[in-house]
Amino acid sequence: MFTNLKKSIPNTITLSNLFLGFVSIVLLAISLNSHNQYIETACYLILIAAVLDSIDGKVARKLNISSDFGKEIDSLADLISFCLVPSFLLFVWYNELQIESFSFITLVVLSSFPVMLGAIRLARYNAIRNMRESVKYIGMPTPANAIFICSLILFSIKFLERELIYPVDVFLFRGMYLLLKNVLYNEFVILGLSIFSSLLLMSKVDYNKFPLISFRINRKNTLDLINLIIFSLILISSVWYGYYDIVLLFFILVYIFGNLAKYLFNTLLIKGEK
Repeated sequence: MFTNLKKSIPNTITLSNLFLGFVSIVLLAISLNSHNQYIETACYLILIAAVLDSIDGKVARKLNISSDFGKEIDSLADLISFCLVPSFLLFVWYNELQIESFSFITLVVLSSFPVMLGAIRLARYNAIRNMRESVKYIGMPTPANAIFICSLILFSIKFLERELIYPVDVFLFRGMYLLLKNVLYNEFVILGLSIFSSLLLMSKVDYNKFPLISFRINRKNTLDLINLIIFSLILISSVWYGYYDIVLLFFILVYIFGNLAKYLFNTLLIKGEK
């Protein structure tokens, strides 16, 4: 009985991720063409789902109970929570903005990038052994794309409030805010950045994986773990002050474009040596 219970722990975490994705879809559907706005809540649920996704595989390996079933259900959960929900989130957000230059068909097509490219990426990840066994992700992982899109929309939701009513008055977060506020220079930026980040799902850019929770593995894992702890402390303090959307967007931008810049630099360096 204990063995069966132990085997169900990682799958329960994965199914919780899937459930949060489903609830997000329900909330976004309620928000569509109505006065009930649950867009912000849907973003929070996907962020929680991303945390669950980062630990289910590690729990399975820690308990030595990894299985093919677990890997398949994990991919299906990722398809819903980190591909379908971000696409629907973009559609609902821009439908709410009611931009006249966007026809219904145009909005449907443009908001489909996260789910279409995310599905292809997940299929490639499952089918290509080198992608699964690589020490880094080849192409941006779908949870990172979902976090990015949710962070952009959360930041946008709170932007006018901070500009007009409650300015950011903590030095650390003020600096991040001043850098990020220029991102929202028009209403098309979120969609454009979301399409670009979705294209990175199919790229050959290598992205760091979530570090293992141990200081004894190797120097790189230790440094990554220290960076994760620093980020966690900053994020916790930002939650206290109500600036968590600023911190999330700032660090996910560093993750996405920092790794992209490193990849481009290394590629150019190799070509230069030839």
